[in-house]
Amino acid sequence: MSDVSNRKLIILTGANTGLGFEVLKQLLNQQVPYHIILAVRNIQQTETKIQSIVPSHQSVEIVKLDLSSLTSVKSFTQSILSRKPPLHINILILNAGVVKNTLTKTEDGFEHTFQVNHLSNIVLVHELLPRLIESGPGSRIILVNSRLHKPGVGTKEHGENRPIMDIENLDGSKMYSPLLFYRNSKLAQVFFGYQLDKLLNKKGEEERKVNVLIVEPGFCPTTELSREIGIFRQLFLRYILSWAPFARTSEQGGAVITYASTSSELQNKSGIYISQFCRIDKSSDESYEEDKQRFWWKTSCDLLGIEEDWSSLVFNQNEILD
Repeated sequence: MSDVSNRKLIILTGANTGLGFEVLKQLLNQQVPYHIILAVRNIQQTETKIQSIVPSHQSVEIVKLDLSSLTSVKSFTQSILSRKPPLHINILILNAGVVKNTLTKTEDGFEHTFQVNHLSNIVLVHELLPRLIESGPGSRIILVNSRLHKPGVGTKEHGENRPIMDIENLDGSKMYSPLLFYRNSKLAQVFFGYQLDKLLNKKGEEERKVNVLIVEPGFCPTTELSREIGIFRQLFLRYILSWAPFARTSEQGGAVITYASTSSELQNKSGIYISQFCRIDKSSDESYEEDKQRFWWKTSCDLLGIEEDWSSLVFNQNEILD
């Protein structure tokens, strides 16, 4: 591994397929020297895929991360935080996502989609946030979201074309719909992003170290997100809907994420939603309801056994006491 002390360090989840792989290729083509940590489930597959695309001026490392396992998530963060000398984390791109065709539970007992798309990302941010703050100002957390968190967007399934955040049905025991649970996980992610931004802003904009950006790459039917939803739906997405006028290629979707991660235009922007056209836009009306932001922050932390007050992660002890 080359020396990383003079490089910007990026952590990218879900980097071996779909949008994540496109983001990786676009980052590698930039002139800025990066050290990119690819957080993936399958190390061998990733090694094979990237071995011929990494230019000499870039540095890439592959580390095991399975978001369906909180043990794996914590093992990953520990492996990053225990490095000597310490790694400075400049950009954390939370790209990995999934939608499950049938109701399945993770080893931690959570519904699979909700954990992979939302809960495990909270643990990643919780563990890595102090290091991101130390590495700032200008550090970024990129939450790769979906326009499906908005009501009325996308196809109807089981009569629902909007998120329904039902705390009594987080495990799918009352009713399960793949699209609904995907929508819910993405709405929960937006709630989390805005609440996290408020926490980071308590020191004031001048002292802010980390910016939070929520990114909508657009409808990209040729990504691997649909790998769990059955062969017929996959074929419909890849070969029918990919020709729809609103569909976007993986390259186009990846470009939005790359823009949010690296553009100097967004250097001092935080708590914003980036549209598929690389513009600051609005997320759903519901996502701005502060009582729901606080409620789902607390609920998510409770589910994970994390203290809901993250002040100790953001402020040093003297500032907390003051």
